[in-house]
Amino acid sequence: MARLSPRARRERGVFYTPWEVAEAIVRQVDRRLKLDLHLPHGLADGSTWERFLRQGYKLPEGLKPTDLIVRILEPSAGSGVFLVAAIRQIYQNFSQRHIAEHLPPSSLTARWQAFVEEDLPDRLHAIELLSDAIPAARDTIGQFLETTGLNSTAAEFVSLHCGNALEPQIHSELAQPATVVIGNPPYAAASTNTGEWIKELLRGKIGGNQLYRSYFESDGQPLKERKLWLHDDYVKFLRISQWHLERAGLGVIGLVTNHGYLDNVTFRGLRFQLADQFDRIEILDLNGNSKKRGTSARLSRDESVFDIGQGVALSLFSNFPRSTQKAIHYGELWGPRSGKLRTMATDDWEVLTSQKLSPSPPHYFFTPRGVDISSEYQRGIPITDLIPQSTSTVVTARDAIVIDTDRERLLARIAEFRDIEIHDDALRAKYFPRPRSGKYPPGDTRGWKLTKARAALRDDAAWQERIIECAYRPFDRRWVYWSPEMIDWPRGEVMQSMQSADALALVVRRQMPPDRPCNFFLATDTLTIDGILRSDNRGNETLLPMVLHGQENLCREYLPKHLANVHVREVFAYLYSLFQMSEYRTHFAESLRIEYPRVFFPTTKAAFDELAHLGELLLSLHLRRSTTRKMTAPSDLPSVASGYPKWQDNRVWIDRETPLVKVDQAAWLFHIGSHQVLRKWLKDRRHTCLTTEEVANYLAIVDLIGQTQSIVAQIDLAIKKLGGLHRALGIEPIDSTT
Repeated sequence: MARLSPRARRERGVFYTPWEVAEAIVRQVDRRLKLDLHLPHGLADGSTWERFLRQGYKLPEGLKPTDLIVRILEPSAGSGVFLVAAIRQIYQNFSQRHIAEHLPPSSLTARWQAFVEEDLPDRLHAIELLSDAIPAARDTIGQFLETTGLNSTAAEFVSLHCGNALEPQIHSELAQPATVVIGNPPYAAASTNTGEWIKELLRGKIGGNQLYRSYFESDGQPLKERKLWLHDDYVKFLRISQWHLERAGLGVIGLVTNHGYLDNVTFRGLRFQLADQFDRIEILDLNGNSKKRGTSARLSRDESVFDIGQGVALSLFSNFPRSTQKAIHYGELWGPRSGKLRTMATDDWEVLTSQKLSPSPPHYFFTPRGVDISSEYQRGIPITDLIPQSTSTVVTARDAIVIDTDRERLLARIAEFRDIEIHDDALRAKYFPRPRSGKYPPGDTRGWKLTKARAALRDDAAWQERIIECAYRPFDRRWVYWSPEMIDWPRGEVMQSMQSADALALVVRRQMPPDRPCNFFLATDTLTIDGILRSDNRGNETLLPMVLHGQENLCREYLPKHLANVHVREVFAYLYSLFQMSEYRTHFAESLRIEYPRVFFPTTKAAFDELAHLGELLLSLHLRRSTTRKMTAPSDLPSVASGYPKWQDNRVWIDRETPLVKVDQAAWLFHIGSHQVLRKWLKDRRHTCLTTEEVANYLAIVDLIGQTQSIVAQIDLAIKKLGGLHRALGIEPIDSTT
């Protein structure tokens, strides 16, 4: 398939499935049919619905008693790997039955030929969007059938439909719901499948009527998320698969998917609906995510089983007739691709997925969690409830143009954009050399057009007054051209309030990398640009202002009585102290990495005052407008070279010959969010000669980090003297033995 349609394959997120993956899924689907649905011949079983009707089971709508129970659908056939795996399993079961019935070996081929011609067309259906992939799939199937003694032309008896499985027409052609769905659906976050039918089905609707389960609800309540990431194609294929079994009332799904759905917070509605419907769920997480590495992944090279950076999981979902017990089983594999494939080929699935899970609200994670600590954490006050008004940080969509470390350089760049003598094409070539999409001219997007923006800049008589200070990265203030003509998402009134003299806000986020410390907190008192904590385009930071329109932004009903009259600034200072506290960050690490921070208040006013005082010291330190210190700096420093800065011999070097400052290892490795502060600050200034003021600023940041570490140590000592996190903050530990 890669040979036939490489571009279409890449755009639609289609990747060749290794044989070991398809075989492992099909083998376990067959096992579940035998064990749970009591169909002794699994995928080859010839039982009809009459069997279940005799047991009092209700016949699904649109089916006849004489219809086969086992009806297999592969909704994204691709090169036919899953189809061959299914036919191979059917053949094995068929052969075993032939032997068990003591029939002569000589009659096997004739009986198998009759089965393929008469039974298989109704039993096995596949859908493929790309028409030029279908002949290749048939050829692959034909090659396998030849090994069973048939002519390759017997592949014509496999029902391969050309169409889009995410559109209703193709399912109308199939008529009956499938009871087995297998495959490796495409992964495409930027999905082109935006039809109304599938968008409705994600919400459980058909023709506007609520008939099925909604991935946008959990426990009967809407998710209430600002952004939901349920538009990826693999989610839609999972919904199609579930829809088939919702209509059939029983069956087994076996899919390869992106593993993000297992623990992504905004997928909790999907997980709830799966856990609520299916009697048995089995997950084998193959990991391999280059952007999401946990502790185990760091022990050896961890690779995806596909040639992509995205991790994947094998998932089985089973519905049984009259089941009274639910079970969720989990396992995971780490390491090189070859090792994972070898393990799947040789090890028993039940052993690989032997860990039992008990997903619990509110997230219903399909990965192992520290349930007791999570339950403790849920008793805290969500920061977004305590500080109700919030916004995402500013996304300019063109930082390289509207943000700079030098005010005059930024002003000159904007002057270029205003210059009527400079043609649009010249600016496109200079500032947008790598277009995001062929859909628009370089630089243009759906909501921003270069020509229109330039005209608006020329009409602005006060254009030179638009340059203001912003918080860009930790302790790295820069200049931003604050104009709606040049910034895509300025975040409205909340960011306007951040330009006032008394501005103060906390910047937090959720969904932190699993292998990072929980240090995704920072104070700010000015316009704040997205990426200040994590600049990899994986979610936004949230800004929580202390004051909005002159009114405190604090729900005081959440404060304990002994803190009823404290000033809002004291509350913010306490929160800053809490979020820097080492025990808080480590004890609640698992929860902090997946949701917004929660707040616990001290049981006494004295404890609150002590921690708030230390938090105020940190706030004052992190927010001071001038971070420069008096110094004598050389005026002939070289520029920061490629591959630098580096730390060696307790010094920071900006090239092979030039040490800039003496720094201990702890300060050099100090992170805020994903940024290694001292390295990041200099890295962003590569190939430029540092001014005396910049060097002074950098040395002041070195001092600031040292003072931060000292104050955090005082916070940790204070909480220890107060009896530890639980006693000081009144957190009742949960005893897992009760």
